Amino acid sequence: MSEFRNKKVLITGGTKGLGFAIAKAFCKQQTEVFLTYRSDEETANNACKQIVDAGGKCTLFKCDLAFSNASEELFTQIKDYTQTLDFYIHNAAATAFKSLLQMKEHHIDKTFNITVKSFILNMKHVVEMMDGGGAVVTISGMDTLKAVPFHGLLAAAKSSLETLTAYYAHEVAAKNIAVNGINPGFFRTESTQKYLGKMFDAVNDKVSNSVPLKREATLQEISELVLFLCSHKASWVVGQTIKVDGGLDFVSPFQI
Repeated sequence: MSEFRNKKVLITGGTKGLGFAIAKAFCKQQTEVFLTYRSDEETANNACKQIVDAGGKCTLFKCDLAFSNASEELFTQIKDYTQTLDFYIHNAAATAFKSLLQMKEHHIDKTFNITVKSFILNMKHVVEMMDGGGAVVTISGMDTLKAVPFHGLLAAAKSSLETLTAYYAHEVAAKNIAVNGINPGFFRTESTQKYLGKMFDAVNDKVSNSVPLKREATLQEISELVLFLCSHKASWVVGQTIKVDGGLDFVSPFQI
């Protein structure tokens, strides 16, 4: 019997891209999923339907983590459904794709509110709801490792998230709560396709040909690492952000 069966997971930004792939991976293990989304109700409802059609349990929560009081409002809603959580995946992120010199105050607030501030505020509730222990996984990005054009602000927020991941791991280990993260490198999502536009195929081909396996990542294989970090098999992994990038970070600049 799966150790994930009849457990509960909260995934922010869980209705598309990697977040939804993680949700489907948990669903296959018979974990009840709670997914947050910001505004795209059609995509969110479709994601939930796919989970339910696959025999899973799914509840949606509309929540824009960029706003003040968003965390309190979110967990007020969640606690109407459950008083306990077993896993928390902090995946939601958003930014303005601009140079740092173009950033305005509201861009900074939005980026850090969603990635950093909401994580800190959400963790207060998550730890309380994981009274019997659990696991937290944060989702970072390759912009913390490589200079990605117009990603400076998001990279700063994700770097902060990686640091917080390590600190929370030490603070809550005594409560039997594991905290780790993943840095998934470059992969195909709606977000990366929107960011790169017409350049996506060329960039994707170049990255795929530069990594040792000579192919692009699948969201499923990235999601599997998240499940591993939530399992008892990862009990000795504490406060780490693990690169799952197909070897991209170690690729020679002469290969790209």
